[in-house]
Amino acid sequence: GTCGLPYYISGQIKELDALFAYPVDFFEKKRDIRILLDHRVTGLDTAAKQVLAENGKKISYDRLIICSGASPRKLNIAHEQANNVFHFWNIPDTLKLKEYLSAHKPQKALIAGAGSIGLLMAEAFSSLGVKVTMIELAARIFNDWEPEISEVVYKIMVLKGIQFLLPAIIDSFETNAHGMVDKANVRKGADLVKVDTDMVLLSAGVAPNTDFLQATPVELDSSGAVKVSTSLQSSHINIFAAGDCALVKNLVTGKNEHIPTANNAAKTGRIAGSNAAGSNMHFKSSAQTKTDQLFGLEVARTGIGYAQARALGYDALKVAGSFPSHVKALGDSETITAALVVDAKSRRVLGAQMVGKGCVSKRIDIFAAALSAEMTADDVYMLDLSYAPTLSTVWDPVNKIAGKAVMALDRQKF
Repeated sequence: GTCGLPYYISGQIKELDALFAYPVDFFEKKRDIRILLDHRVTGLDTAAKQVLAENGKKISYDRLIICSGASPRKLNIAHEQANNVFHFWNIPDTLKLKEYLSAHKPQKALIAGAGSIGLLMAEAFSSLGVKVTMIELAARIFNDWEPEISEVVYKIMVLKGIQFLLPAIIDSFETNAHGMVDKANVRKGADLVKVDTDMVLLSAGVAPNTDFLQATPVELDSSGAVKVSTSLQSSHINIFAAGDCALVKNLVTGKNEHIPTANNAAKTGRIAGSNAAGSNMHFKSSAQTKTDQLFGLEVARTGIGYAQARALGYDALKVAGSFPSHVKALGDSETITAALVVDAKSRRVLGAQMVGKGCVSKRIDIFAAALSAEMTADDVYMLDLSYAPTLSTVWDPVNKIAGKAVMALDRQKF
């Protein structure tokens, strides 16, 4: 369960073993599945139906399922390989980082990239008393989220002591006598800013692990992800692909995209395995639904944003607003900020985003279901959602933001 790794770094999860769902011998003894550890795949001979490993071994197959995942993008900066420059994606990354934090007790950390992983790690470092500076190439954090949502996250991060340089990019690293990075030269506009640091975390997105497929007939898109059908079959009839190395159809746009989420990986893996064994299952699409929790704030989204909708040719309309999580008279009511994007012509919901402390992630799931059902803003406005004064308001924030969209759509008629 790699999504739990930031909480092992912060100490909320005490034992790394608690994150392992299955030991190797479960598959070997309970499922009769042979596991070959320490076998890096270097190539594929589709004519001979063989997987090539770097130890010279050739492994034959009748059907092949590629689940090679993704890896963090490298910045290709000198000294990027220094012992205090880290990626954070898997167990080895985590153990290396945990050991460094324990042995060196760093006071300052520099994080490149203010997406989900970067922000989660900023919180983890901050909880350990490490002063964090974040570098982001875009003009704001969560750049592909609506500004109304990302601004709330930005303000809480700043309030908690996280420093930001944006828009900015790391130009170069400087090292000390021990070969450790102790300074980063950061390009911010026309200025070059020196940032002192005890460690660096690179979190600038991920790329599919498909280099071993470059010289094969298996088709890849421009991102390097494997092109697949809804049955997860690649361009080669007996080869399937699933998870972070493969494309999936975007539910809203209908386009095949690289959407590396845990839910997509689990579901496509199940389907690819079933189909390779002779079944006929289909993964229809992904609404790219996701959620995170940062300093107590839940932030969640589903579907597409306003800018993407406009770029795709939709007559998009966006509404935003803030609402109480439950009846204010009871106290402890939290503010939920929501943004909803709809198509003005069809009134269909295209995407929704929320941030706050009152069951935000579960409320966004209502919009994920609405997207799957191709519901309109009018449909969502009139959904019969549950109500109790301690848990919601008579018109839930989901109804309220949809109602705001309905009123905006109706005003466009006149």
